[in-house]
Amino acid sequence: MSLPLSALTKLLLTDPDKFMQELKKNPDHLSFEIAEELDQHDPLGYTYKMFEIDEKLIPFAGHSLGPLFNPVRQEINRTLDLQQKLHAGHFPDSHPKGKQSGHWFDCDREKESLNGAKQLLGFKEEHEFCFMPSGLSHNFGTVVETFFSPTKKDWQSGKSKILTLEGEFFSDQAVVASVLEREIQSAKNHECFNGTKKEPTPESEIIKIEAADKKNGLYRTEDIIKAIKDNADTIQMICLSDIVFNTGQRLELDKIFEAVGDIIKKNNIKVILDLAHTVGNRPVNLESMPITAAVGCAYKHLSGPAGSSLGIYVNRNVDLKNYPPIRGWKGADPNQVFQKINSYDASIMEKKAGATAFRTSNPPPLALHPAQVFLSEFGKIGFDKCFNKSECLTRYLIMQLQHHLGDKIIEIITPLDPKQRGATIAVRVKNNVDVRVIEEKLKEAGFEIDSRPPNILRMTAHYGYTKFTHINRFVTSLKKVLNKNLEHDEALHKKWGVVALATGLVTAFSLFAVSRWISGSSAPVASPKFTPK
Repeated sequence: MSLPLSALTKLLLTDPDKFMQELKKNPDHLSFEIAEELDQHDPLGYTYKMFEIDEKLIPFAGHSLGPLFNPVRQEINRTLDLQQKLHAGHFPDSHPKGKQSGHWFDCDREKESLNGAKQLLGFKEEHEFCFMPSGLSHNFGTVVETFFSPTKKDWQSGKSKILTLEGEFFSDQAVVASVLEREIQSAKNHECFNGTKKEPTPESEIIKIEAADKKNGLYRTEDIIKAIKDNADTIQMICLSDIVFNTGQRLELDKIFEAVGDIIKKNNIKVILDLAHTVGNRPVNLESMPITAAVGCAYKHLSGPAGSSLGIYVNRNVDLKNYPPIRGWKGADPNQVFQKINSYDASIMEKKAGATAFRTSNPPPLALHPAQVFLSEFGKIGFDKCFNKSECLTRYLIMQLQHHLGDKIIEIITPLDPKQRGATIAVRVKNNVDVRVIEEKLKEAGFEIDSRPPNILRMTAHYGYTKFTHINRFVTSLKKVLNKNLEHDEALHKKWGVVALATGLVTAFSLFAVSRWISGSSAPVASPKFTPK
């Protein structure tokens, strides 16, 4: 006997396995009525009203761009109002959450949002993470360029490679190639390629791990481990995503680094992670892995506006004397910098490790609000609860897709194992359907997803603003749109098949008539006879 739905929904925030087991005991568990009851008893159902969403759309594309988080608008308005008092916003007593830091001057060190970031990223010391106003690719480029520093000996021995996945996002690949191009030019200027050493190209310095499943673009943990082991003496840096953008696959980083952690340390390999599709989607424990630095963004699962920044993580144990970052006046001791403002005094530059050593400009509060406000609000709720609910929603979405569409119309290419995915599910539509048309038809029906031509659809159920009834209605609409499109294609195929047959008969008759005329026959032309073989 299944639990009452009011009791069942308590498992939403604690135990996704048991939640699904109990839900399936109800014979009507796929029905809209059950979905309505689940929403009614959802302990976090109130968060839906914290988002501003067009009433004509239900978002399922938070992996690309999330809806507006209303508390961000409120925080932005408070900041703009404060500017009426001119410099008042720089001083601690102006901070709406107390005198913990200057509202503007040190807004990148705001305590509540740092606590939220700790829950998501699993770092130990606050100075290991710093909010940054710059965008994802810029921050990725900053850490890659800072820590990719092969010596002349490295260039000549060939220890100058960067290892990455062949299917990483274009921007990440562009950053890696750009850094290599600059470093090769610098090495050339320093005569690192004299003698028998041939000047390399950026392409020759990148080791790309191929997908084991070429059709779906999925990677095997064993292949990544083998690539690192086989090339350890030539690898200078490893650049990986945690969750791969186009498939939703989550790499088993814990297993990978458990297998190669000693090799990374022995060969002094720097490891950079792109957490663009992880932050706000699933937790990661950076403290447990040999990570040098990591970056993320706020415009996906944190619902920031397009291009919203997050920040950078730099492991506290990295010796920045060997990898000095570019720093501005914000990298100095704040108690001394104003007295030295008309000159530069290297002695007051704080020699701290971690991400705070990368501080440069006065951080613009408006740029940091989207990430910080989301992290503060959901951090107070508890991201552990949020991610448990997210997993329940994701499994419910997968169950609905499998039941209504099966494997004849779509193929779910995202691994079903929760340890190898997050909330984003990618499906391949079969029968050569144009997914751009499907995306447009779904939007007309009131659902926002995104497509990756030629035949991939991506969808995400979000713990903050997705309801069980949303999922139920979405899958039902997707089924109708796909079936209608397939029926249309089939009808079109039959129509053009008849046209092609008729055209073939006319052509055959015409050729027969012409051949008779050319042969000079004066006999009347008769219809050709077709004798079956």
